[in-house]
Amino acid sequence: DDVVCEAVEAGAVGWTAGLVNALPEETMSLFKAATAGDKERAFALYRWFLPLLRLDIVPEFVQLIKLVQAEVGMGAVTVRPPRLQLPGDQRETALTLIRQQLATRPALNGGALRSAQA
Repeated sequence: DDVVCEAVEAGAVGWTAGLVNALPEETMSLFKAATAGDKERAFALYRWFLPLLRLDIVPEFVQLIKLVQAEVGMGAVTVRPPRLQLPGDQRETALTLIRQQLATRPALNGGALRSAQA
């Protein structure tokens, strides 16, 4: 997830996105801009999205994605065994990052980036 723009530039035609259920508009806007060659718009979104996308490249990615989903009201943090809930310190660190990024979420209008606050 944290190399989507680079992957598209190298010829990728699809993206199995981890955060799409939590942030569908941002995910689709980023991918559409990247595949359309609109680097300015793609990288404006990418700069904001990258800290969240990096949550998907660690062993606890399922728990972290579910945490993002819960923060945007699109799911719960509950995971099934053998996965375990995030320990308190890791959860708090992740929540700080997630909340910081959500507070600076770019304004999108039907997939068009109106302004990036990040």
